[in-house]
Amino acid sequence: MKLKKSDWKLIREATEKGLLVSMTNLVERKRTKLNEQLSDYFRKQMPGYTGSFDEDQAEDILDSVNNFIAEKNLDIYQLDFPLSSGTDNYLIPITDNLDLKVTIADEYYGDGDYSKYIMVDFFIINEKTTKVDVDELIKFIKRRFI
Repeated sequence: MKLKKSDWKLIREATEKGLLVSMTNLVERKRTKLNEQLSDYFRKQMPGYTGSFDEDQAEDILDSVNNFIAEKNLDIYQLDFPLSSGTDNYLIPITDNLDLKVTIADEYYGDGDYSKYIMVDFFIINEKTTKVDVDELIKFIKRRFI
């Protein structure tokens, strides 16, 4: 029986291989040529996209992603804010060649100071990922987040 790697481990491996693609102007240090091409393509199709959703938008984003998970009958858990103060990362499969990275944070700093947000600003690719996969991601974002 083969165990499935955690999302955190998959994100880390993709980062090390240069396969974590930026959807904003924040980019990883290590990138492949395909990574650069698909990042540029996404940013040209979605200018001004920040991928940052504050506390007021967060519940709607979670509901939308969880509806997608249910509609597609994906074999992953529904997303939610961390049970204790912290940050969790999840991968949502958009196509066979592209997974969307979703970071959910609910961090308490003390004295009533906290930060609660969702970041959707990177995706993971493989060597077979094409602009068609990115187009599917763009459709997902326009339908679910905008």
